[in-house]
Formats: sequence, structure tokens, C-alpha cells
Amino acid sequence: MEWILGGGPVMIPLLFCSVLALAIIIERAINLRRNKILKPEIVQTIEAIHSPKDIPFAISKCEVISGPFSNLLKRILTNNHLSREEKLFDVQTAGRQEMKALEKRLWVLELIYAIGPLLGLLGTVLGLENIFGVIAELGLGHAKAFSGGLAIAIRNTAVGIFVAIPSLIAYSYFDKKVETFAVEMEEYAIYVVNKLYSSEDAVRK
Repeated sequence: MEWILGGGPVMIPLLFCSVLALAIIIERAINLRRNKILKPEIVQTIEAIHSPKDIPFAISKCEVISGPFSNLLKRILTNNHLSREEKLFDVQTAGRQEMKALEKRLWVLELIYAIGPLLGLLGTVLGLENIFGVIAELGLGHAKAFSGGLAIAIRNTAVGIFVAIPSLIAYSYFDKKVETFAVEMEEYAIYVVNKLYSSEDAVRK
């Protein structure tokens, strides 16, 4: 801790960014698990839909089980006056809305990995300013006198990079995971739409 505190005032926002990034990584790791997004109960509900008669039961299940996947299924099962093409467009719109919920707080990780090195650079500049101040006052013959400024410069650079790298890795991982979930949800959505409209076509015939 003394090593960190010796890095000057920029260490405070860097520490804050590191704690915030860690908290978001843990929260997203917990809430972006597959069984919390593509809930098995909703998948079973989709498989149980065979005709329009099954829609009320499926909607009731969606109201009990909250989440982006159930919200999307509920959207599909309502507004049944729409044509197939209109329904597919509506599903795409709903899917984009639910994807925003899955991407929640990822922008903070993106921001942290962007500003982490910049904060480190700011701390480095302040450390160099300290060094030049000592040189101007005492000259170059007092190496120990400006070692403190050199330590500040190195520590800030190191901590800035240390904060940015895990944030970048986590952001890329979770962003890819959200994209995968979005594709799977869209596939299930199209599957439900095809089941509903094929059954309606069969009833008309």
C-alpha cells in the first residue's frame, strides 16, 4: 500500500478505476452466465408451444420468469395481428433492446481501459515535473534527490497499464459473450415465429 500511495495524487483515481473494474467484472461474470440468460425454463416453454392455444400459458411463464430472454419471447407471443414479415421486424427491434440490457455496464470497462493508460501518463508527467524541479534547484549531481519523482513516474505508468489490460480483456470477453447470446436468442425467436405462423397457416388450410 505504501508503494501505491507513494505514486502521487493520480494514484487515487487509478485505484478507484481498478476497484470499479473488478466489481463490474465480478458482477458481469455472475449475471452473464448461460443459465441466467438462456434460462432452461424458457427454452422448455418454447418447445411446448405447438399452437396458438399454448400462447396464454407461455406468456404467463414469461411474466413469472424475468429476464431478456423471457421479455423477447413475450414480445413474440403478443401483437399477433402482425404479418410474419412485420413480426420478424418487431422481433429484431425487441432483440436490439434486450441486447442493451445484456451490455449493461460494459461501457464502464471500455472507459476504464481507455483512460487507465492516460491517467498513468498524467502521473508520469507529474513525476517528470518533480524531477525537473529538483534538477533546476540542485543540479544533476544529486541523483537521490530526484529519485522520488522518478518513482512516481514509473509507478503511475505501471499501474495505469495494470488497470487497463484486465479491463480490456474482460470487456472483449463479455462483449463476445453478449453477441453469442444475442445470436442464440434471435435463433430461438425465429423458431417461435415459424412455429406460430406455420400453425396458423395449417389452421387456415
